Amino acid sequence: MFPVKCILLSAACLIAVSACKPRAAAPAGASARTPQKVEVVAIERADLSETLEVTGTLEANESIAIQPELAGIVREIAFEEGQRVQKGALLARLDDAELKAQVAEAEARADLARINRERAEALAADGTLAQAELDRVRSEERATVAALELLRVRLARTRLVAPFDGVLGARQLAVGDYATPVAVLARLDDLSALKVSFRVPERSIPEVEVGTRVVARVRVGANATPVETEGEVFFVSASIDPAVRASEVKAILRTPPAALRPGMFASVKIQLAVRANVLVVPEPALLAGQRGVQVIAVENKDGAATARFVNVTTGLRVGGRVEITPVESDALAEGTRIVASGAGALVLFPGAPLEPVDRFVSMRNIGSDQP
Repeated sequence: MFPVKCILLSAACLIAVSACKPRAAAPAGASARTPQKVEVVAIERADLSETLEVTGTLEANESIAIQPELAGIVREIAFEEGQRVQKGALLARLDDAELKAQVAEAEARADLARINRERAEALAADGTLAQAELDRVRSEERATVAALELLRVRLARTRLVAPFDGVLGARQLAVGDYATPVAVLARLDDLSALKVSFRVPERSIPEVEVGTRVVARVRVGANATPVETEGEVFFVSASIDPAVRASEVKAILRTPPAALRPGMFASVKIQLAVRANVLVVPEPALLAGQRGVQVIAVENKDGAATARFVNVTTGLRVGGRVEITPVESDALAEGTRIVASGAGALVLFPGAPLEPVDRFVSMRNIGSDQP
């Protein structure tokens, strides 16, 4: 029994000594009113531009196959391959000897018909020719003149001319070949402007319309720096391809660099939307909860910084920046300081004391030249 009593007595002494020791101080920040250190940034006003980048193919402004309208022997080729030609320039000539003879014959018939009509009108004026006979003579003249015009048109079609300014491609026919209406003499491309054809996903189609600005970038040869040129949309397909859920769009590049050629691969950046002079905050500054989307503004109250929760609606999001509009129009303004990041991870409440620390990394546009 003696050892047990000794043990109990020792335990009682230890408890008494522990009770007499002072309690350790509470760790700093344990109080709910201790200022919370937060990273802050000022709300900016900026222009936000939403873009979409897709791939496309360059096309000539106009591209046609030069084909004869009549069948015949090629008598003359009046161009060199790769030559730049003007509208109306002679490219080739088919054999026209037979048609020239037919035109001469038709001209003689037309002259005779004119003489007969003049004689008939003189006789009709004297009353010696019936009106029916006069009408027949006039009809014959009109028929012979029409036949003459038809032959002249056929004769003109033996000359193949350029329908617009452009550059000719490889020649497919030679002098002496028998050309038919399905034969191709050469291709003619109008390179005064270029078109770029691409597809836009169906979710972005409502924001693309005639006049939408685009920027085409094309790598030429071994040059690491792409050639860049601007253009605008002139065609948006009325239907969407169900196989790829995208719609065909075409833009025109009115002043393309000389290095660009039809068929080249292009990277196309489309400007979908532009929001001018809007309030912008970093995306991590948004706090989403049951009360909607909020930002935490830093408010000076009695000389101390406190938290003020402000409900906002969001708009365009570009490069980590978000357009916001306060639900109460005067709740936020340019220059208002807000908690820049971690709003959802910090234990904050309206009126909570804050210790603001300026954000080290400032907001800027992605791709800008600013450091």
